[in-house]
Amino acid sequence: MKLFLFLIGIAAAGIVGYSFEPDMRLQLTGKIPEPKGQKSKIVRSDGGIAAGETINAATWPADRLPEKVQLKADAVIADGTGDISMTVTAGNRVNLIRVDGENAIISPGPGPFEGTVPVIQTDLIEQLTELAKNPPAESEPVLPTEMVETGSADEAVIPAPELVPAPEPEPIAEPQPEPEPIPTAEPQPVAAGSTDVVAVMQASIRGGEIEEFAFDDVVDWQASAVQETIDGANYQTGIASYKAETVFGVKTIQAKALIEEGKVVRWLWPKSGMEIK
Repeated sequence: MKLFLFLIGIAAAGIVGYSFEPDMRLQLTGKIPEPKGQKSKIVRSDGGIAAGETINAATWPADRLPEKVQLKADAVIADGTGDISMTVTAGNRVNLIRVDGENAIISPGPGPFEGTVPVIQTDLIEQLTELAKNPPAESEPVLPTEMVETGSADEAVIPAPELVPAPEPEPIAEPQPEPEPIPTAEPQPVAAGSTDVVAVMQASIRGGEIEEFAFDDVVDWQASAVQETIDGANYQTGIASYKAETVFGVKTIQAKALIEEGKVVRWLWPKSGMEIK
């Protein structure tokens, strides 16, 4: 009977230790234990991983990281001075600058704007997993020069390389006159009696066509006197300056409206050219 109770006590102690071991390890060592059933990943030089290993973006070779990632959650990015910030909504693809620990440093495109998001809020792990399954093929090794038998089986010589005559120098071409620069087309002025840009922008915001800011947030309206050509199409443009609460305090931010046939077709950030939702 005592032996039976002793065995039950050992089993109970094992169950309690298995259940509370992660919390005890955190209190004693300060290190967060890895999820059970997962292994730390060791990246091979070819970018692949062994079966059963998990992806760790921080140790992945920097030259094998993808150029772009897709956001799974909204991300806030700011310029180098921190005066202007914007929100890039989930589903957009952004440039991956680098991986810093468990975070990814991203940028919406050329310019000073950068942001930091957790790696798990992007599709980086999925891309690296696919890359690990199909690592790039290694280049074929260079074979040594073939030995040619001569007379005895114990004697062999390396064939001398073929002599290639040096190419004759090409005649120096006479300098040609530089072509005259093609004159740049001047912006087309907006014809008299055209669309009231300010009224169109106000109607767009009152109609709820944009969620980034409200009509009451706008502090200044500006209508451009010329048309602007974007992706081969001509638009009337206007600027709405509004107040917004950012991580750096209340800032004045500008939004550009592209107007076609008396209606706002798109709202853009003036500097980056990204669309405002």
